[in-house]
Amino acid sequence: MFRIAICDDNGAVCSAIENIIDDFFKTETMHYEIDGFQSGEELLKELDDHEKYDLIYLDIELARLNGVEVGRYIREKLLDDYTQIAFISAKSSYALELFQIRPIHFLVKPFTPRQVIGILEKAMELQEHQVKIFSYKTGKAENRIPYKDIMYFSSETKKIIVHTRNGSDSFYGKLSELNLPDTEFVQIHKSFIINKQYVTRFKFDSVLLSNNEELPISRAYRKTVRENLMS
Repeated sequence: MFRIAICDDNGAVCSAIENIIDDFFKTETMHYEIDGFQSGEELLKELDDHEKYDLIYLDIELARLNGVEVGRYIREKLLDDYTQIAFISAKSSYALELFQIRPIHFLVKPFTPRQVIGILEKAMELQEHQVKIFSYKTGKAENRIPYKDIMYFSSETKKIIVHTRNGSDSFYGKLSELNLPDTEFVQIHKSFIINKQYVTRFKFDSVLLSNNEELPISRAYRKTVRENLMS
């Protein structure tokens, strides 16, 4: 799912970009969603509620909270370097202000459909090459965690707990339903899937992770774990 936000206080601009993107995806197989916002405050409320976007078309000349302030909030307060930001403006004199926000592009009004699609294609290309992300939902919010930050998954009744370097979170599901790359993760027990990069020591019946947690390896998984960790 490729998620896009358009934030411009001119509703006609939002509609124009959305229509261009809708036309583009008619010939693509990727699923997508578009959300429109007419103020920076509306957009930040969604982001503060843990909504995530792959690409944001963001108007600079927004009333009250302008696009530069929104961009800084995304990068500095939310610590989000994953979301691509394409600024929209009627001016072309913001280069220095935008440098630290690291936008993917700068779209000057009036723009053409080809310019809008060029940004979209670039963002989709970057997504393919960026850090692999694990996505899951809690309620209506979609959460994303880079694989490299996940230490292990555990199961508890009908919930999966994802344990990261910075804490843990849970969501409904089964470990057997997780689609994880075996180059990075290995199941060691019916209740545990670990990230191999965090293993500091393993014995025939347990593994020790870098945070000093020791997890059991069940008999059914011992051969697979040994082969996987020693390969």
